[in-house]
Amino acid sequence: MNENISHELKKIVLWRLETIPPHFKLSIGNEGTFTKEELKRHVEKEDNIGVIFAKMQLKFMKALASGEFSKTLSE
Repeated sequence: MNENISHELKKIVLWRLETIPPHFKLSIGNEGTFTKEELKRHVEKEDNIGVIFAKMQLKFMKALASGEFSKTLSE
């Protein structure tokens, strides 16, 4: 995957990673499990894992902004 992360999205995703606990780990499909620091490096390099994580974060933020996330929680 040769996609780039926009400068603005990259800044937001890296900022969001700073707000989570240091022991945080996330599994991304069959790609593996990654620590907070590993995710930061992947986002900074804009490699496949970084792009996948950035897209996940963008979808989450859009769901928050649209109210879709809150609606799902209330069901």
